[in-house]
Amino acid sequence: MSTGENTMAVLGAGPVGSILAAGLASAGQDVLLIESAPSRAQQLCERGLEVSGTMTMASRSFTILRSLEELRNHKPMALFICTKTWTLKTILPELQKVLHPGTVVVSFQNGIGPEDEVGKFFPPDRVARGTVNYAGGVSPADGTVSLLWFTPPNYLGPLKNAGLPVLDTLAAVMNKAGLTTEVVPTYDVKKLTFFKTILNSALSALCATSGITMRQAMTYVHTKHLADILIREGLSVAAALGYHYGEDAREYCIAYLMRGGDHMPSMWVDLQNKCPTEIEYINGKIAKAGLSFENINVDANVFLTSMVITQEIKSGVRAPDDIPEYLRHF
Repeated sequence: MSTGENTMAVLGAGPVGSILAAGLASAGQDVLLIESAPSRAQQLCERGLEVSGTMTMASRSFTILRSLEELRNHKPMALFICTKTWTLKTILPELQKVLHPGTVVVSFQNGIGPEDEVGKFFPPDRVARGTVNYAGGVSPADGTVSLLWFTPPNYLGPLKNAGLPVLDTLAAVMNKAGLTTEVVPTYDVKKLTFFKTILNSALSALCATSGITMRQAMTYVHTKHLADILIREGLSVAAALGYHYGEDAREYCIAYLMRGGDHMPSMWVDLQNKCPTEIEYINGKIAKAGLSFENINVDANVFLTSMVITQEIKSGVRAPDDIPEYLRHF
């Protein structure tokens, strides 16, 4: 049984989880890496964790768990959820049954609001949110991980304003691993996450539905203009919610996206693999929030959310009548 301050669990061995697990292991932590996909688990058993690119890390000092049920035998200090947000509906009920009551749960995911869903299954005073500011990919062939970019720092913040002292320990370990991380209050982590989601909303669905890379989207005049519209919509919704990022926020977003790589976003990969996407936590959340206010235009976000959901219906991963309420009446 793994237990104590030196043990941390990472749920999901995709790019975000693999990079985090490699970092935690390299910093001397006992890492429980939970991965249920047989092919990915086998890769990890055979090759360990290998990260190249912007940073290089390698480790075999971790324990593979192939199901959530196996977590019942461990008592990690913290568990980072690094799965796609759409998995929460099935993961959280099972996780609630097996996770040690003293473990802090960190939503280390994309989009707006997954930490609130976690807070419905675990005491809010041991739930946290992470803003992930790195991205990578996993090679299907051999499981090696590429860290494509990292714009430090990452952020950790408590779900509730009361705070969560253990986050300082988690940040210290991540900093030791080179994954620079800061602990911020609840309001700040939600504000920072919303801004990160605005950046994601500008290209993820656009590239996923058009089949062009992020660099191409910022090269073509018409798609760059559409990305700019999505940014403006996101910033307008943020302002209505009380999140203000300064007069140069729009220009910062455009400059940030101009540095994007010549590759497809993960949402495109999900659609190609006939998997659900995170659209409802990205453009969908911005559309839903914007539609709750008068005189805020979120038409571009509504359109792209609808297009991605249509692709999910076509691929069979979404029922034809499973349409979010905010897309039914607007």
